[in-house]
Amino acid sequence: MQKKIIVACSGGPDSMALLDKLYKQGHTIIVAHVNYHKRDTANRDEKIVRDYCQKKSIEVEVQEPTFDNKSNFQSWARKVRYDFFFELAAKNDTDQIYVAHHLDDHLETYLFQKSRNMLCDHYGLKSENIMKGMKIIRPLLHETKMQLMEYCDQNNIEYGIDESNLGNDYTRNKIRHSQIEKMSLLEKLRLNEEIQKENIKLKDKREKAASFLKGWDRSIDTLLKQKDAWFILEYYLHLEIGNHYSKKHMKSLIEQLQSNCLLEIDGYYLESYEGMLYFKKIKENKSYTISYLEYITDDSFSLLKTGKVIESLYVSEKDFPLVIRSVKPGDQIKLRYGTKKVSRFLIDRKIPKIYRKEWLVMENSAKKVIFVPGIGCDVEHFSIKPNLFMVQYLT
Repeated sequence: MQKKIIVACSGGPDSMALLDKLYKQGHTIIVAHVNYHKRDTANRDEKIVRDYCQKKSIEVEVQEPTFDNKSNFQSWARKVRYDFFFELAAKNDTDQIYVAHHLDDHLETYLFQKSRNMLCDHYGLKSENIMKGMKIIRPLLHETKMQLMEYCDQNNIEYGIDESNLGNDYTRNKIRHSQIEKMSLLEKLRLNEEIQKENIKLKDKREKAASFLKGWDRSIDTLLKQKDAWFILEYYLHLEIGNHYSKKHMKSLIEQLQSNCLLEIDGYYLESYEGMLYFKKIKENKSYTISYLEYITDDSFSLLKTGKVIESLYVSEKDFPLVIRSVKPGDQIKLRYGTKKVSRFLIDRKIPKIYRKEWLVMENSAKKVIFVPGIGCDVEHFSIKPNLFMVQYLT
């Protein structure tokens, strides 16, 4: 039995041409159409898709989402659209989703990336890529918009024109009207060759960055000695966070990282401390209340029956409830040799800020800090017969 494919079809000339070509190739097709009801002609486009599918006995699925008005419409629409495609693919036991991006879209994407100084995985569009385990297939990247319209006209395939693409409301529309539409076919093909060359260079740089990162000990100096330190840092952050950043942003970070600093980037800490680079996800500060003597393990710490001397303390009923929380400014602990500020201890131990922010302390019912990982317990809770051991996990 032939594997089904999902074909994204808006009713425009590009997707109608794609649908017709795939139908003539003998594929078992499920058409996916999204009607946002944002344009006056939205229902017309849905009818075009439904009518074609009815004539050819093709299964069609239509989604009609409601915009929440809380986000950028284009970003929201893209997410909704692709989530719909993924859902249909999973439901029909297929991993193949066909979309109608063409040569003009490919060139437009490249020029858009360049206008934003964007670093990316690939310049322009790939003929095939994987998203959420699904193959996104673009078989029309060698054909122009005009060629696809001519195909529809020659084969008597009805299509609709999306009037929202005619204006300059979006950056991509401006690029399309001011640059792409003014190019000859030869100019488009030459630009496509340039893009292919840039992608080869990009792949080479990425492979060199990956090779460097494999043996990197997180030394700032070692990073700065590299020819394209900014590119390596961007590649590193992309691997860790999943986002891409501009060359300007990366060069600014490189400049700041040459001295001790703590930076925040998309929900992560990036710290330069004593010549080393530290990176970790920002965690929400939590507190844990322990109402009685119990032995537990959490993501951040464990309370154990046994352990090392520095991890030990003795707690009595009057200490409960215990609270385990992140260190606060002014926290101090009374030791045998005097009272010590917890913050001073962490600084003296040269512990990076990235970890200091999440360092835990144990507080008793009297609101006194009685234990700090790395320091131990206060003088009142030291015992040769401890009944509690605390270990902190830094991730």
